[in-house]
Amino acid sequence: MRGARLYRAVLAAALLPLGAAAQAPSEFVADGAGVAFYRFAVAEDALAGAPDRSALTARAFGPADRIAARGSHFWRVGADGQAGTADDERVRLYGVNLSFAANFPKPADAPRLARRLRRLGFNAVRLHHMDTSPDTRSDPPRSLLTPGRYPSFNPAAVERLRGLIAALAREGIYVDLNLRVGYRFRPAVDGVPPLDGGAAAAPLTSPVYIYTPRMQDALESYTRQTIRALGLRGSPSLALVEISNEASLLAAWQRREWQAAVPAAYAPELRRQWQEWAVQRHGSAAAACRAWGTCATADGPIDLLAPRDADASATPLDQLRQRIENRLRAASRNLFGEPAIDAAEPVRGAALRTADFLRFLAETDRRFFERLRRVVHEETDPLVPVTGTQMGYGGVLNYDSHVQQDYIDEHFYVDHPDFPGSDWDRNDWRIRDLSLAGSELDRLLGLALLRDGRRPFVVSEYSQPFPNRQGAEMAPLLAALGAQQDWDGLFLFDYHDGDTWNDAPTSFTLAGDWGKYALVGAAARIFRSPLVAPLSKAVTVPLPPAARLAVAATGDPRALQTWLQARWGVAAPLALQRRIGLDLADGAPALAARQDAPAPVDGGGALSADRGRGTVVLRTPQAAGFFGAAGTRVRLGDDAAALERAPESRGYASVLAESLDGRPLAASGRLLVSVGSAVRGTQPGSRPPRPTDLVRYRGARDWWTFEPDPQAPDKPSGARDTAAPVWIERVPATLRLATRGRTAAAWPLDGAGRRLAPLPASRVQVDRGMLFLQLQATPAESSPWYEVVVE
Repeated sequence: MRGARLYRAVLAAALLPLGAAAQAPSEFVADGAGVAFYRFAVAEDALAGAPDRSALTARAFGPADRIAARGSHFWRVGADGQAGTADDERVRLYGVNLSFAANFPKPADAPRLARRLRRLGFNAVRLHHMDTSPDTRSDPPRSLLTPGRYPSFNPAAVERLRGLIAALAREGIYVDLNLRVGYRFRPAVDGVPPLDGGAAAAPLTSPVYIYTPRMQDALESYTRQTIRALGLRGSPSLALVEISNEASLLAAWQRREWQAAVPAAYAPELRRQWQEWAVQRHGSAAAACRAWGTCATADGPIDLLAPRDADASATPLDQLRQRIENRLRAASRNLFGEPAIDAAEPVRGAALRTADFLRFLAETDRRFFERLRRVVHEETDPLVPVTGTQMGYGGVLNYDSHVQQDYIDEHFYVDHPDFPGSDWDRNDWRIRDLSLAGSELDRLLGLALLRDGRRPFVVSEYSQPFPNRQGAEMAPLLAALGAQQDWDGLFLFDYHDGDTWNDAPTSFTLAGDWGKYALVGAAARIFRSPLVAPLSKAVTVPLPPAARLAVAATGDPRALQTWLQARWGVAAPLALQRRIGLDLADGAPALAARQDAPAPVDGGGALSADRGRGTVVLRTPQAAGFFGAAGTRVRLGDDAAALERAPESRGYASVLAESLDGRPLAASGRLLVSVGSAVRGTQPGSRPPRPTDLVRYRGARDWWTFEPDPQAPDKPSGARDTAAPVWIERVPATLRLATRGRTAAAWPLDGAGRRLAPLPASRVQVDRGMLFLQLQATPAESSPWYEVVVE
């Protein structure tokens, strides 16, 4: 059994009359590293009781529930149907992605899926990858499209998606409609110019459609036909629309993917647009060439730039870039009073050409996004919030290309799998096994530095995907940060994306990843309810156009953070102390003082971090959460709420306690304790069944993968699409909470949220004003959920 040891426990025969679903785990089984696991499965269609978050979404939709963007937030328009009136009601969207065939469930399954998502506290679904894999299948379809000339629609997919949207509406769940995600134009079918090397289709992230008229027209047609076919005109179901997933001309430039963005047969069209732009800006091609000093002849032609052309110039713009990079290296904190990097310094020659070209790319992106936004509003109504693409796919000049868009969007991943061989090889992959509460905390907090203070902010994809062992921390920590920063939407990636519904962990999917699933409902409550209040203090940081251009010219994805810290002392840890927003106006007021501060242990809000130990604690009147890896026998928390992990623990925990009766924890009579942890599928061919081992990738010190599958012993990795039964890591620990009660009882819950046998008195005690709850002491007492009653 490759070193796995079997732990067996004597059970108390604590089966409830409700049958097999209420059966307690019967044993611990260790993986090859000696970490104990127990079997568990969630009965998603039967989930009830304390883990059921259906009450967060109180009603089906009516006209009053239409969403509009007003100022920096989303609002329901209210009974008068008008945005910006007294009956508007603030709304946050806590959503999840559906991908590929998951968007097209059978008619009988659509209500089941909608109820499952409502039980988890979701009130929005992002309809994603509906255009990526055109096919003619009807059971299930994988796309709205057929392989015919774009856009041609699969009627079975359209009918099923209409049914899903209706089922979601009955459960009070909005949709976020994604337009262009993965469709790749094909010269042989779509009547577009040939691609380099005779390629059959454009690369997935190539933004060639943003500037090619034939493709723009086709995308407009797709948008109109999709909205009409789905009956979304005036529909309260439609909360958001996204135009271009992870793709823009600016992104291709910043990410050095320029050749794929401008194939040879497409370059003349983009060159024509660039020349027209330059002539309009400078008066003539000759004037532009004189200003730049870079044209082959005095009056042109004006050639396209490539990123290497900007890299090669030694000019004032490069000096600005160098100043940013130097400040990054020096981490300088004493620059106040030096010449401001956002000043309108003279830019000439090759640097001016680079600056002009970046402006041109931003304006070309802007024209495309605004055209599609106008189409969406013509087909639905002007209230529907629309965005172009994500901040990570274009950088700070996206604020310029999105000037007329309704909200700002971003994606955030921790430990996305790496594929050293071919992309998405299921038997050759690796992860770092990073921790969000540890090494990745600044990346999480850095999201706060992207918010335009005058528009809603959304993270439409986030994940710490399987098999990262700390993945359960992502949903509650991001929800708490989003609530503190007063953001407007979070969408987990994803619920499921295959042809069949998962019952075991697979890549990015939530279904089957029960260790992560256990905390998602609590995260929904954190973000959607007043459980975590916005930080009381705020800072608005000026980021004027000259600064955005200087930052963009560096080509460094870290340049914005560098500039904010160098200019204003604003760094990621400030998100624990202040709500952060950017003022993008030219002439925005300067900050009265720099924001330099030591990295806080206590952030002053609900979240506090100990960066040395790699831990984060969440404390509000009605909730206490403990996240991180500080070793065993180390207490996380304070005298009012703390977690102490047992010596046999791996040394990492994601545990959250919350009051269920609306009273503070110390006065609550009913609590839910959720224990997130790592999960594994069952190793193929193992007898007796055991969890798959996480092993070092080819012996590397800091890369991990699964032990090989027996079917592919010569490959370095086992597959991430695993098989049941599912194993959840044991997290033995003792939770301590201040209480006014005198006695307490606790029950581990089964996969349907029903009580198993109560914990023995030795596991749950009240002593001198403290409640002590021992978690996962034996197999029979192990669950990701515990219901506690205090009297």
